Amino acid sequence: MHLEILVEGQSELTALSILMSKIIGEYNNPHTWRIHKHRGMGKIPENLTAQSNKNDPTLLHNLPAKLRAYGDEEDSDLLVVVLVDLDDRDDCVAFKNELVALLDHCDKKPRTLFRIAIEELEAWYLGDSAALKLAYSDIKQDILDRYVQDSQIGTWEALADMVHSGGLDVLMSKGKRSPLVLQEKVNWAKNICPHLDVEHNQSPSFCCFRDGLRQIIA
Repeated sequence: MHLEILVEGQSELTALSILMSKIIGEYNNPHTWRIHKHRGMGKIPENLTAQSNKNDPTLLHNLPAKLRAYGDEEDSDLLVVVLVDLDDRDDCVAFKNELVALLDHCDKKPRTLFRIAIEELEAWYLGDSAALKLAYSDIKQDILDRYVQDSQIGTWEALADMVHSGGLDVLMSKGKRSPLVLQEKVNWAKNICPHLDVEHNQSPSFCCFRDGLRQIIA
């Protein structure tokens, strides 16, 4: 089976580039995949059948058109995987239903797996404290001990306070969307994901992603 994986940005691409072989096995033995990054999540467009705005490179804006295009390929060996963050949304089920409903606007529906990281992808890293300590030996244990798995408390901010020199305040000194923050998220993916134990991760949203992939390709 071939997987086309749609993610929000570079940190997700970096993480899955490391994790996919841990989850479903070595590339091309027998499964293959390609990961497509976007510039953030964005919003689902009001007109679901219109062409995408080329000036909007966000994932959700382009998702309806991409799903239609994948459906037109009529490839029975294709699986589209869409991974997004829940962020501050109140209802994960409602958000997933909203995503699944996009398939109703495809003439031919591609086989698609929608998965949501709760609250953010960094929750997956926090699901394996041993991996965190291998990547960051000076992690602030007291902050880690207070973290409640997959809680909506500002996940990446909590991780920053645990592992970044000077904590969140230093990382945020040039703004939430600064290149410094974005690069640090990529660094976390590079440093932590090689150590992640995908079989015993404590993040429910990671386990849902892992098990969903495995069930479909089995």
